[in-house]
Amino acid sequence: MNMEIKLLNEDDIFLTQVTTPWDFTVDGDPSELVRDMAKIMMANNGIGLAAPQVGVGKSIFVMGNEEKLIACINPSIEDTSGEVMDMEGCLSFPKLYLNVRRSETIKVKYFTVTGEEVSTEFSGFMARVFQHEYDHLQGICFVSRVGKLSLELAKKRRKKKSR
Repeated sequence: MNMEIKLLNEDDIFLTQVTTPWDFTVDGDPSELVRDMAKIMMANNGIGLAAPQVGVGKSIFVMGNEEKLIACINPSIEDTSGEVMDMEGCLSFPKLYLNVRRSETIKVKYFTVTGEEVSTEFSGFMARVFQHEYDHLQGICFVSRVGKLSLELAKKRRKKKSR
């Protein structure tokens, strides 16, 4: 899958499209894509990046940092509990921050780059990152998780700050 990938911005229609599963037999080894995505994420001081954000319509995202990077391929959320409201940003929506309601704890499944299935639980911050990136795979951006007024106010704050 040798291609040049770059971060898409908030106006790109590609961000609203649902991804297709990564097929290890057809699509091959996802390591290179994961490595490139991790580089872009870290270069932009991110903590998560989904394939659709770099123009790849596959169910893959990376999250974490240089110490601990997790690549989630064909992820699913099996169970959720609790609710928490917290501030979120997104690399495709530079300098836009919104209070988003998410599940506090999630049970998830995903595959690693080697095709190994992982079942685990995340809570707090990592649960939030997982849900945010998972949304991208469903064609959902965090701006659609808040009311119109909250979004308008956040965009006004962003515009003011960029002056």
